[in-house]
Amino acid sequence: MMSAPRGPQQLKDRIVQSRVHRERDQFIASIPEHQVLTLASSYRNAAPCDFFDKPKRGSYNICYFVQFPDGVKWVVRVPLAPCLAFGGRRKLESEVAAMQVITSRTTIPIPRLIAYAASDGPEPLSSFLILEFVKGQKLDLSKLKNLPERQQANLYTSLADIYIQLRRLEFPSIGCLDCGPDGIQVNKKTISLDINMQELEGLQPSSIQASYYDPDSRLTSANKYVAMLLDISDNAFARGRGSVLEEDVGGNTLYHLHLFRQYAQKWVNPLLDQGPFVMVHGDLEPFNLIVNEDMTIISVLDWEWSRVVPRQFFIPPLWLGVPDTTKLAYNFVYQDYLKRFHRLLDLVRTRELDMYGQPLLADEWTVAKNDSGFLVANALENWTDMDWFAHRYINWKWYRGQSKEGLDARVKAFMEDPAHRALITAKLDEGRAYKAALDGLKNGTDKAAAANRRGDFESLLAIIKRFVSLVPAFPNITWGGVVILAAGTSYFIGKHILQSHFPRWR
Repeated sequence: MMSAPRGPQQLKDRIVQSRVHRERDQFIASIPEHQVLTLASSYRNAAPCDFFDKPKRGSYNICYFVQFPDGVKWVVRVPLAPCLAFGGRRKLESEVAAMQVITSRTTIPIPRLIAYAASDGPEPLSSFLILEFVKGQKLDLSKLKNLPERQQANLYTSLADIYIQLRRLEFPSIGCLDCGPDGIQVNKKTISLDINMQELEGLQPSSIQASYYDPDSRLTSANKYVAMLLDISDNAFARGRGSVLEEDVGGNTLYHLHLFRQYAQKWVNPLLDQGPFVMVHGDLEPFNLIVNEDMTIISVLDWEWSRVVPRQFFIPPLWLGVPDTTKLAYNFVYQDYLKRFHRLLDLVRTRELDMYGQPLLADEWTVAKNDSGFLVANALENWTDMDWFAHRYINWKWYRGQSKEGLDARVKAFMEDPAHRALITAKLDEGRAYKAALDGLKNGTDKAAAANRRGDFESLLAIIKRFVSLVPAFPNITWGGVVILAAGTSYFIGKHILQSHFPRWR
């Protein structure tokens, strides 16, 4: 299996992460703090203001906290451009549109939007949001299980109200919201945390999206959305230079991606192909929930990853169980999670009857929870979870009673396919070069960048050498393919090899 994720919002390619973080720190250092104060003052009749707290950096924004003499407090939030593959402008435009929908069509508490600018200009303050400051504390997940009964009830009721109202925000297509001349519409391709990270790593999931969305950036098929996400995961494995670091692990991972694809294709409900398509927050984690002393949610922050998805992807908070979704893939852990989920589900049903006179989300979640359905949706949008889910849940469900030896035998049979062996061999060479460069980076040597470039070149030569030796076994692969490979990347090898296994590559 792949290494366990180190938490949300983490780049998988550690060398890219090092570069992005270095550029992020340089970006933050370039922000003149006096200009932040001037900017805030300009939206309050030039009234003077000052900082009342230190800046706080998140994964994708840095927040400055300003206060005026009359006690009014604002947050100036600046997107961290180096961490955003598609630019600050696109992110902010979608976030503002989402906030306007939330304000006009729900009672979900969010900070009041004071002002904003959306641009991809060279100045660090060319894009920003100014929001009211909400006094409270972020939800502490470590304290969740030990909350007094009354506080637990308040928290779960707040969550129920948020999800109930979000579920009723339906749209005609899948993607991100935008403010246009005809109002707020879905006219942008989906950007999720996972897609943003893959794009930063140079895996180009956007090129796969382009083959599914129409020229107007519309996608109106849930079945195609699932197929697109599966293709994006295949692409990430084929192109990610750290996909395979050990031979045995590589074959195991490839087998489980194959297993997950089969399971996901059975999971998707063809009756829901044309909708409904509903709005999700996109990052509704505890750190984006502000609660008061009674544990009532008083503000939901950071709508930057909000988007419209097929109904089967509208899932409850998985962190009610354990924060690590790879552990939830164990059926006994998932069943324990369901005990807490059922409390939320009961409240959702009760609140829906009070608010709308009939249940909707409660009925849908009652069905969707079966067969770890929530985890399938989560894995499709967080591709490295696919391997873990297949290994820990699908193996258990489909092959109960089989020992580890049984799994090993299935993986061995799967890897007897010469195409599968060739792919893992090529990826293993690439992984070794990546690991060598990463080790140099970890050691803090000045040679890290050069080792990275040299490793890429050596990996390319090794891949070509091995591929050429395998050409006689693949009569459909021409020498033209070798030339393309030499000129580009090992991606094209992966593409030819995956043709025999994944539909995307045919």
